[in-house]
Amino acid sequence: MRITEDCINCGACAMECPTDAIYEPGMIWKIKEKLMSPISNEHFFIVKELCDECFGFNQFRCITICPMDAIKRK
Repeated sequence: MRITEDCINCGACAMECPTDAIYEPGMIWKIKEKLMSPISNEHFFIVKELCDECFGFNQFRCITICPMDAIKRK
């Protein structure tokens, strides 16, 4: 999953993410207690190591909620 430059930074996807894999632009994220640099400083981003592509759900929650169709499967 990835968020494209069409993102308007509304944050709807981050609120819907069941694994908390979506972060605000410029936000430092953590994996296994290690701090990581932001993946994007311009728009929200998805950390692939944390995203399980909504395992157990019928659809991808972030894609469904995005008003700009800015979230794509790779």
